Amino acid sequence: MKKSLLIISLLFLTFSVAGILADSNETLNQTNQTLDNATLTNGTVSVSPGIILTNFMPQEVKVGDVQFNIQIQNNMNETINNTFALVTGEGFSTYNIVPINSLAPGEKDYIFVYGNLKEEGNVTLTINIDNNIFYQNISVISDTSDQQKLDEIQQEQENEQEIQNISNQLNSLKQNFSSIQNEFVNKQSDNYDVSMVNFDALSGYIHNVQADILTGNLNDAKVNLDLAYDEYNTQKGNLDNSQKVPLISILKNNVVLFSTFAGAVLTFFALYELLKKKKNEVAEISKKIVEKKNK
Repeated sequence: MKKSLLIISLLFLTFSVAGILADSNETLNQTNQTLDNATLTNGTVSVSPGIILTNFMPQEVKVGDVQFNIQIQNNMNETINNTFALVTGEGFSTYNIVPINSLAPGEKDYIFVYGNLKEEGNVTLTINIDNNIFYQNISVISDTSDQQKLDEIQQEQENEQEIQNISNQLNSLKQNFSSIQNEFVNKQSDNYDVSMVNFDALSGYIHNVQADILTGNLNDAKVNLDLAYDEYNTQKGNLDNSQKVPLISILKNNVVLFSTFAGAVLTFFALYELLKKKKNEVAEISKKIVEKKNK
């Protein structure tokens, strides 16, 4: 009895395994048949018996305007007309499509899609061609490379440091300028000949450097700072080489000044006397005219 039960169990197990294997083979055959009729696009399987996506370019693009070239093959037994592609994806917008006017069975041609990508990253595009859906992964990169970004940041930092250096040099120059202005006033009061000293050009250069710093004009700031230092050195040399005016020259100058003043006073009194005399003459004539009338 036990042996009969064991034999029956073994037979049941054998038939069960055979059935499972048969089902598995049938499922595998169905899967292979499905894959034979499918289009593999960038790792994504899309069943598309009518139209096959054979090429997609480019797959790496920059942020901004882009042109996608989508090659398809007509896998049907009839010609298709006015075939276009609708492309959608995160951050992508289409603004123009150039369709395929006519595509005979077995032929290949390109659909051109023009659009704009707003941000960088990995984007999966959905491509709809006559109700056939395909997927395409693309890589969207920045308009400038990472090295270019680093170079721009480094250049900006160098410019900021250069502007700071120019500002420091300008502050030092302004302090020196203030010192020689005070020295100029003291020497002028102490009867030094400072007629060769003129600060107008130096003041102008300092003003220009300040304006260049505010506007971030680095090259002009360098040029005007160099000119300012040259002009400072020139006027500092003129001031240092100025000589005290001799006493005799001062006296001569004072005598000339006094003579000029005295001459002006004498001229004034002479004119006064002349006017006074003329006034008396006019009064005398007027008196005679009146007396003549009364007679």
